[in-house]
Amino acid sequence: MDDRTINLGKGQTLRVLASSAETLELESTWVGTGKRPPSHRHPRQDERFEVLTGQLSVELDGGPLRELRAGDTLHVPRGTAHRMWNGGPDTTRALWRVTPALRTEEMFRFIGGGLSPLRIATLLWRHRNEYRLRLGR
Repeated sequence: MDDRTINLGKGQTLRVLASSAETLELESTWVGTGKRPPSHRHPRQDERFEVLTGQLSVELDGGPLRELRAGDTLHVPRGTAHRMWNGGPDTTRALWRVTPALRTEEMFRFIGGGLSPLRIATLLWRHRNEYRLRLGR
């Protein structure tokens, strides 16, 4: 694995395409584990996804499940609670843009180091400008 690749654990790998203070561009690959990540939001960032292959299951603000397929795009405005995962049997690939980047690449690299309870607490404090868990559902 090269230094542009970040393994977020079972099921998701990121490849950094471009990284600057303004924008982080990634190619994300999800294998079909069906595991749903926690709902979360980004208080100061917008995200844009374009599905290249496979299917991406998405929940926005607790709304109905959406299934995105190759060619579909999704804009997630800052502050919008969301979660996404590969709900299908095939590998899913998507282009992913985060603006502004803030410390998101650093956050993903931290997550790639594993998440014990102490590391989760550290993540939530250290990257509170990039990532907040949605409480409730």
